[in-house]
Amino acid sequence: MPTHDTDPRAAACAGFWQAVSDQLESLRALPARELMEGLNELLEPFFPRLSAEVAGEPPAFKLVLTAHGSVDDFEDLMALVQSSPRLPQVEVEAFRQRSSDGFGMRMNDFELASSEVLVKHEPYRGRVALEIGFAKPIPMDMQDHARHMSLIMLDHILGEYDFAVKVGAVDHVEVDAQADFDGVPLDDFVPLFDACWRDELGHTGVFPPGEHAWSGVSATREAEDGREVEVIVMRNDAATALVGRADLCHRLSVATPIESGEELEEARTYEDRLTARLQTHEAGCCTHVVLEEGVRTVHFQVADPETAISHAQSLQDDMDLPATLDLAFDPAWKSYRIWVG
Repeated sequence: MPTHDTDPRAAACAGFWQAVSDQLESLRALPARELMEGLNELLEPFFPRLSAEVAGEPPAFKLVLTAHGSVDDFEDLMALVQSSPRLPQVEVEAFRQRSSDGFGMRMNDFELASSEVLVKHEPYRGRVALEIGFAKPIPMDMQDHARHMSLIMLDHILGEYDFAVKVGAVDHVEVDAQADFDGVPLDDFVPLFDACWRDELGHTGVFPPGEHAWSGVSATREAEDGREVEVIVMRNDAATALVGRADLCHRLSVATPIESGEELEEARTYEDRLTARLQTHEAGCCTHVVLEEGVRTVHFQVADPETAISHAQSLQDDMDLPATLDLAFDPAWKSYRIWVG
């Protein structure tokens, strides 16, 4: 079974927090900007792709750790925050949170306010697709600047996690269509975004009660040898409610070769038992099952990957079939959403 090696990450987390603890008193004496610089100097040797930001004024302050919207670095960021020790007068937070007020930016002598960024949205493949325009004419030589600034503003208004995980395609209106664009100001967009995510896409964040509803999907793909391979998928439609939950970021997959009806029944019994164990305390949800070339793979989104693997392994003791476990970090539920129309 592939191992999920967390030792280097755990060691890096411990090293950073030890460095912060050792220097906390001297750090507190610094002004906010120098405090932030000092924290980043401590962070860089351990997690060079992450950054520390400071809210509030020392000695009491909030330490915000950010991955600058890079989903590839979210696992490191979340592990770092979860491993934080108690630090007196310091609140540790993962991700830049939503800005409660509008704001403006200046870049290369060009100014843009969040109220001047216009947004239209639509649900698309389980996420929210956006189209962006502007409420004022943008000079041709500033188009790229304005578009870049609008993405930074989206990150601040929607929050780092939601922008990275819940937003799909982002397109900018062409210059010649700008005058007719009827988007809403970015300052007013958050309630519309949340309503689309919750009501139109059905991502309520609430664990579905009772029996779950399933749908069958079939597709073909081309194998490495050029053959067309049939793929049959059973999708748990009820799992849609949980897409994007920040505590269900890991995907656990269990692959079992099936050659007879008896083996299929044994695999289903195993899946039912593992599903029940994970759902008891809302620790995970079975999302879909894929049958391809005689191998049945059941997928779960889980909260604690190590505990989920432990459950999966303990239940294997009662099963004669060989099973291969695999773990992946998938906060956007890509493996599930590809089967959502």
